Amino acid sequence: MRACHRLKATRDFRRVFQRGRSAATARFVLYWWTPPRAETFRVGISVSKKVGKAVVRNRVKRLVREAFQRLEPELETCRADFVVVCRPPSADADFADVLEDLSKLLRRAKFVV
Repeated sequence: MRACHRLKATRDFRRVFQRGRSAATARFVLYWWTPPRAETFRVGISVSKKVGKAVVRNRVKRLVREAFQRLEPELETCRADFVVVCRPPSADADFADVLEDLSKLLRRAKFVV
């Protein structure tokens, strides 16, 4: 995922949590907020230690980043900040499951048709 699509600052995460909306599946919770002067979409990923040890958490983050890369053509016109919170069942998910769940959440949020 390109640097312009990454959400890194703590204040940006906090803003999405406080002002945004959310949708959830068993594996993920998607928070989103549309800032007034956004140029493109940005994604932040939060994985708790409850998900697993560092190797597992990093694997889940890589899968989520790859899923957003695959969905990037559909999100090109989107101007929102997203935060994906990974739940413990995401540790056992393969890429197809991650892509399916994130697509479902983005459809529920009406960002992808």
